[in-house]
Amino acid sequence: MITKRKYFKNDKYYIAVFDTKNNAIQLYYILEKKGINKFQLISTPCQLSFGCSYSIKFNNIEDFEILNREAVKYKKHICKVYRVERINGKKQIKQVKGII
Repeated sequence: MITKRKYFKNDKYYIAVFDTKNNAIQLYYILEKKGINKFQLISTPCQLSFGCSYSIKFNNIEDFEILNREAVKYKKHICKVYRVERINGKKQIKQVKGII
């Protein structure tokens, strides 16, 4: 059985940033309640947020389809999606264009 920690321990992953902290939290709990465990609630990296905010982290860009479908269904607006990679020990964050 794969634990959540192992599933999310990658050098490359994606984060969906929301317009409000509450939207991220509410959508995460909706996904969790439905048994969809491909996502993790995280603090939005400082480089992307000026205040206290949360994002949803996922490993495969294909999983964005599930996230976006549920976000639209429950009216939780996703502002942007970023790819985060650790290269030579440094975190690099780049916006993924064309999927929203």
